[in-house]
Amino acid sequence: MAFSAGALATLGFAPFHVQPAFFAAITFLVWQLDVAAQGARRRRMAFARGFWFGLGQFTIGLHWIYFAFQVDAETFAALAVPAVVALAGVLALFWGAAFALAIGFWTRDWRRIAVFATAAGLAEVGRGVLFGGLPWNLAGYIWAAGAPVSQLAAAVGIYGLTALTLLAAAAPATLADARPGVARFAPFFAALLAIGLAWGAGLQRLAQASEPAPGSRPIMRVVDSGLSEGQKWENRPDQEWRVLARFAAASGDPEESRANVLVWPEGAIPALNTFLLDDARLQQAIGAALGDRALIIGFSRYELDAAGQPVFYNSAAVLDGVSGRLRLPDAEQIYDKHRLVPFGEFIPLYSWIEWANIKPVARIGRGFRAGPAPRRLIVPDAPPVVVLICYEAIFPGLAPRGAERPGWIASISNDAWFGGGVGPRQHYNMTRYRAIEEGLPIVRAASGGVSAIIDSYGRPVAETAKGVYGAEAALPAALPATYYARIGHVAAALVFFLILALCVAPIGRTRRTGTNGHE
Repeated sequence: MAFSAGALATLGFAPFHVQPAFFAAITFLVWQLDVAAQGARRRRMAFARGFWFGLGQFTIGLHWIYFAFQVDAETFAALAVPAVVALAGVLALFWGAAFALAIGFWTRDWRRIAVFATAAGLAEVGRGVLFGGLPWNLAGYIWAAGAPVSQLAAAVGIYGLTALTLLAAAAPATLADARPGVARFAPFFAALLAIGLAWGAGLQRLAQASEPAPGSRPIMRVVDSGLSEGQKWENRPDQEWRVLARFAAASGDPEESRANVLVWPEGAIPALNTFLLDDARLQQAIGAALGDRALIIGFSRYELDAAGQPVFYNSAAVLDGVSGRLRLPDAEQIYDKHRLVPFGEFIPLYSWIEWANIKPVARIGRGFRAGPAPRRLIVPDAPPVVVLICYEAIFPGLAPRGAERPGWIASISNDAWFGGGVGPRQHYNMTRYRAIEEGLPIVRAASGGVSAIIDSYGRPVAETAKGVYGAEAALPAALPATYYARIGHVAAALVFFLILALCVAPIGRTRRTGTNGHE
């Protein structure tokens, strides 16, 4: 039952955003914990209910990872199902552990809703931060980015919005309590009122948005090749050139294009036969495609370490086209990805895996090395930019603050690994939340996903569509630093503190027991 409820909860996330399904699933979980609180082994029962709920949510919500293993099916297909289930199981442990602890503070009255929200919210923070973190489909993401309620993230960030969402989603559980009077209905109507107020405040914030003036500059263009991952990595001697031709065509004629800046996705040109920074002919061809435009591009590069061994990086750079010639970036114009995907871009404990001869994993090699934290890069004829590569965009708070705050964010990704299902849409929704939190526009180029120009409220101004591999628009204006952009995760901590205060509130208080509210 708990597994099924967790699976139902996934309907709350992109691309569906059926919030009532998420609320129903969370309400059912609270009732399951009410039952667990009556048992002699209540911690074990609470852990089991939280774990199975999490396993259902994460198995269904992250099922698209399966498709990444099918790109090279001969080598990796056997790992697909175990990988999805194992990852879901690890993430579910956070929910299980949280409720095993929370059940010791469970009450018979409405305050158990606050206990639930605190425990579940901390579980979400834990899985987003600990051991590298995977804050994918946090509860706050049930609200579509750019919609009114999502604007609350500008004040409290996604973790604060997650805690408030869990509090509201659990509130209907008190409707089944046996106690008569206000205490039974008040949490439900308070949640409805809070959602209504958040909606109204969000509408007011969106009403303050201004449209770019006609002729605004710079003009940004996002580009995709339209190739699947298998097509992109075909083992041909001219493969880099074939892929480059697709990007050049989608970038438009440099003599006719209005764009000042092009953004190509992560790993745009496959490094099968050569590396971009090593190949003068490839650089010349890119320069011809640019004309006088600048380009932000994702690519693989390497450096030699002290022992003369190559060290590889998943990188991005600002390239400057000058009259059809490419000006190569210096070290300050290259960003090496800071947060790498475990088992996708690097292998934890690789020496042990190599020793154990786990061939499908060892075949990947050590992978990439992580670079320093994101920093501003200078873009000709445009404000300074911070680049987030692939799943870095799901981590809140990576953009520099204060004097180093950029004028916009470039998000480059390769979503083609994850097929055409819900994965790319989930990634797109989460990326747009970074615009809301930071008050900065985002220009997103995503192979196999949605490439878009997004305003500082998380709303798309221009998007690519099926069969259309380029989109352009003026760069939306940056807003003054939001409350979240100024104080970061302190805002979420304040939300958790307020919810904790509800746990000990004397209003309608009854003694804490092992029984639930169904007297």
